[in-house]
Amino acid sequence: MLKSLLKAIDATSDWSGKIVSFLIYAVIITLLYEVVARYAFDAPTIWAHGVTQRIIATYAILLGAYTLRHGGHVKVDILYNRLSIRGRAILDLVTSIFFFLFCGVLLWKGIDFAWTSVMIRETCTDVPFLAPLYPVKVMLPLGAFLILLQGLADFIRNLITAVSGGAK
Repeated sequence: MLKSLLKAIDATSDWSGKIVSFLIYAVIITLLYEVVARYAFDAPTIWAHGVTQRIIATYAILLGAYTLRHGGHVKVDILYNRLSIRGRAILDLVTSIFFFLFCGVLLWKGIDFAWTSVMIRETCTDVPFLAPLYPVKVMLPLGAFLILLQGLADFIRNLITAVSGGAK
């Protein structure tokens, strides 16, 4: 049952990362449109910068779990690579305190941040069409939750490795 739970969390991180990765095309199209409008037609937009910011913010927060799953976050390799598999697991367990503290605060404050935005139906003031801002702000607690889930799966794996001595 534990293996099934860990596989489900990994699949969720992979699925969310693959879906969200397509947002980069929206950024490329938006910026390409802005560059062509500005330099070919001398008609820059007033919305491209704000829209691009929102897309990249969504992209960054929702790719966190995928990045964690595939070991893409920063580690101090000089120390980490010299440790045994069990030593790495123990170090990851010790440092996970900081991870869970940070992600817990991010989730807690993110929920408050998003809830307030939804309740006041917050809109962007830097684009001419008053686009809703709350959908982007809801991504913060969603991304934090996904990162916490993947962190929990990694914590369980590291605990098993530390206890078993690295044996599979």
